[in-house]
Amino acid sequence: MEPLRVLETSYSPEINLDKDRNRFEFIGKSFPEDVKEFYDPIIAWFKEYVAEPNRETIVLFKLEYFNTASSKKLVDILTVLQEIHKQRKTVIIHWYYRTNDDDMMESGETFAEIVGLPFKYFPY
Repeated sequence: MEPLRVLETSYSPEINLDKDRNRFEFIGKSFPEDVKEFYDPIIAWFKEYVAEPNRETIVLFKLEYFNTASSKKLVDILTVLQEIHKQRKTVIIHWYYRTNDDDMMESGETFAEIVGLPFKYFPY
């Protein structure tokens, strides 16, 4: 499976998805002009990954900001990751948030409630 890498811009996050290195990262801000065009290839990559996932999948989210449209796509990604959890393989979400950013921490808690995956929270 080929890695998927997207460079960070002022309106979209850096994405690093690499099955062989067990690296799954979302870093930066997310408010792309066309959220579907940006996130659909990422969702497709995860759908392929779910067919033969690693024994343990840890996904790192270190987002400074995301808009409502992006949040819906993030839920879509987390929903795909639920399939790995259903296969009785480990999926853990590492949710990073700035120390004083209660809204971002609460967003992670909300996502955890919606999808039922284990989240670990890391202030930085």
